[in-house]
Amino acid sequence: HIHTTSKMADNTKCTVFHVVALVMLLSLVQQVKGFSPLSSTLRHLQPIRIPLHGSANGDADANLPAEENREATRHESIQERAGRLWDEDDELTTHLEHFGEKPARKRVLVLCTGGTLTMSNDPALGGSLAPVQGALSEYLKNMREFTEDPEMPEIISHEYTPLMDSSDMGPGDWALVAEDIAENYYHFDGFVVLMGTDTMAYAASALSFMFQNLGKPVVFTGSQIPLREPYNDARKNLVMAVIFASSDTVSEVTIFFHDRLIRACRATKINTSKLLAFDSPNLEPLAEIGINIEERDHLYLPPPRGAFRVRTEMDTRLITLRLVPGFDDSCIIHMINAARDTNLKGLILQLYGTGNMPSLKDDLVHALSDATAAGVCVVVTTQCHTGSVIMGHYATGQALIKAGAVSAGDMTLEATTAKLAYLLGRQDLTIDEIRNLMGVDLRGELTPKEQMPPPPLASSYEKAIFKKNRCRIF
Repeated sequence: HIHTTSKMADNTKCTVFHVVALVMLLSLVQQVKGFSPLSSTLRHLQPIRIPLHGSANGDADANLPAEENREATRHESIQERAGRLWDEDDELTTHLEHFGEKPARKRVLVLCTGGTLTMSNDPALGGSLAPVQGALSEYLKNMREFTEDPEMPEIISHEYTPLMDSSDMGPGDWALVAEDIAENYYHFDGFVVLMGTDTMAYAASALSFMFQNLGKPVVFTGSQIPLREPYNDARKNLVMAVIFASSDTVSEVTIFFHDRLIRACRATKINTSKLLAFDSPNLEPLAEIGINIEERDHLYLPPPRGAFRVRTEMDTRLITLRLVPGFDDSCIIHMINAARDTNLKGLILQLYGTGNMPSLKDDLVHALSDATAAGVCVVVTTQCHTGSVIMGHYATGQALIKAGAVSAGDMTLEATTAKLAYLLGRQDLTIDEIRNLMGVDLRGELTPKEQMPPPPLASSYEKAIFKKNRCRIF
């Protein structure tokens, strides 16, 4: 509170002092709250964008000291930013007209980056499939599910230009989508992102980590068959994605495909020819559709407890190695050493079973030990589709622990790469803190150790403790 007093000798100086104090107070509130207190409606609210060296109070991975002399890799997108879309209507943005009688409906923003869903045969490319600009807008206008059903939300769609195949998309494109969602966050109830399936799990995992304290559904979807075909999976995927994007119970980044809604940072693509293209290996689907929608409410992430924030910096100076029996370790050693010369920051190893590698490869173990000593974060994942890394359970894994490697738990490769790039890109974490956070559940991407099933050949005591912990949780 600012109190005035009549005892001040100079009334003019008093007035100037209070005006300056009021401006400073409003500026402080704006920085703390993330919005101007002069605004009377939520339409003027904007999410907090964390600067490169900022803090993130309220998040589990915040408030950690900075490490000096580290620069994040910058990624640029060739697509154009969408910007504010809640009151726009141009050749790239379509506001669907609704002929129903229900006046108050939710609002969902559909962002289209390209992918099979929008593709058609292009004669200029020899008949190969390519995204068609403007096709989605025309299809949406003719979908009665969106224009006549009074229970469906109000839809505004935007097509990025140029539309891209998901194989051409990377961190810069993911950051662009995240920034556009952030700019429109307080004007829509949910968001749908349409893209190709090849790298969808990577993109969706990346956005899971970019968003802190997300309180609304962000649903990724696409199709195996273009929407223009008489028989396709695109129509159902699009309709169901919009339905889940208007949900009151979902407050996380997800993927809807075929008949299931799965957590984005638990997803992986498993099939190139069948309509069930995605799976969640170590976590049940959040929801499945049949005649009814069966939701597993206990799996949904809880509502956020802080202000929505977005961090889009990702440091992708990392490589992934998948070992095969009989590999030439000298080639791998030379590759690791060469990568270190180019400022390698992360090394992800896909190993056998629960995270094992040949213990007789002493030279490779020494190379990994040298890499961790030089500031490289070495992360161990499993080549198995399901299950978890259990480092040290077998003697062959002990050498990795001594070399300074850390476990990825039961994270997918997509989640592991996205999480490591996100943590490296934050630039307010030391390498030791990044190693520790790789084993901490930030967005529901891994199962905490106390909830993990007992390892093979576990004792009866260990099995009993596991059952006890599961009873506490469920």
